Amino acid sequence: MRALRISLLFIIYHLFISPAGAQTPFLRRSVVEEFTGTWCGHCPRGMVGMERLAEQFGDRFIGIAVHTGSGEPMVIPSYPDMQEVLLPGSGAPSCVINRAAFKFDPYSGSGQRGATHYGIDIDFQASLNMPAEAKVDLVAQWADEYQWDVRFTATTTFAIDSDDAPYRLIFVLTEDGLKGTADNWMQTNYFSADFTPSEGNNYTDDDISFWRQAPYKVAGVEYNHVAVNTLGIKSGIDGSIKAPVKAYEPQVYSADMTTLASHAMRLIQDKSRLHAIAMLIDTATGQVVNAAQTDILPYGADGINEIGTSPASVGHTSYDLGGRPILNGRIAIQNGK
Repeated sequence: MRALRISLLFIIYHLFISPAGAQTPFLRRSVVEEFTGTWCGHCPRGMVGMERLAEQFGDRFIGIAVHTGSGEPMVIPSYPDMQEVLLPGSGAPSCVINRAAFKFDPYSGSGQRGATHYGIDIDFQASLNMPAEAKVDLVAQWADEYQWDVRFTATTTFAIDSDDAPYRLIFVLTEDGLKGTADNWMQTNYFSADFTPSEGNNYTDDDISFWRQAPYKVAGVEYNHVAVNTLGIKSGIDGSIKAPVKAYEPQVYSADMTTLASHAMRLIQDKSRLHAIAMLIDTATGQVVNAAQTDILPYGADGINEIGTSPASVGHTSYDLGGRPILNGRIAIQNGK
């Protein structure tokens, strides 16, 4: 009944409250913000859930692992209090999908296959089925040869007109493959047979088998989707979307994000494994309208990068030789090329 109630609330919101209704043509990409920690013995199931979503849904899944808690090695200052904003009173593991007002387990989801079985994919698929009133295309490029700043350039196209335009962009940097040798990098594991009573006795799916066989403290874990820096994470970047919004008239917004902030310098281990994420939020609801994720292009990269369009999209955006969007279709000349 709880799962059915959640699904019905999703449908009611998007059909009767969402300004776009069911008329928008844009492909949706959904964001899962997972709250987790190395200290959290329940959290291995969330790690499994996030990896399964990535494998199952490809680039339509955008995952952000938000590490929280005292002594947590991957915590960043911009995100911890967001857990209380998005999921008041919740613990770990927990997650939100597109910042809708529902708390999910990042493995079992709303429990439609049972509380101890993988089921977050059902809830994630339901989020993808919801119409989106806008799309976001993102180009990210190193803004300097030293790889100090990442330049985010988001092109947002709406399928609606809106005079007040209650929309803003959020930018996030994540990294895959983070690992460390200190004790606080070891993942606590309540699924281990070494822990009594073992949660592995209840979570019997094959994808949990590694954790059932692993020790209570697991060394050498590589952590993916880890948030390492953000811009506008709470309520979006002021001025990133201009009013009024006109249907199918793209808006372009650029901002640089530094990797030299103390928390980012502490966390970033391999810049080739960084990913840039743009989320478009509706400030009236707090929810994510649509999102995009991309790798980071080299500084001064040559070549014309054109974001592909689906049959459902209207028009396309061209990019100059520096990776910046140009809306008039002309090819820009840079450095004599």
